Amino acid sequence: MTLRDDELRSLAEIERLLTETDPKLSRLAELRPLTPGSTAALISGSLAMHASGIVIAVSGAGIGSPATVAIGSVLAVGFPALAVWHLWWRRR
Repeated sequence: MTLRDDELRSLAEIERLLTETDPKLSRLAELRPLTPGSTAALISGSLAMHASGIVIAVSGAGIGSPATVAIGSVLAVGFPALAVWHLWWRRR
């Protein structure tokens, strides 16, 4: 359904007035809703990075390498935490 020109102008005027009243509303144009595909990709990527981090950390402990354990721990905790932070930031 397309809008007439006068309706489009009215909507643009309303948007302009709202963003003048509250500048934070201009951020709404930047947000895109999460689709089921992007949500599934985010969850599967977080789980894969978590599992990979655990495997790397356990392997590092097995060979006695503290650096490898640290890298695995950062991957296991850091990436899922970053994904959660990203979702929280989008919803603010």
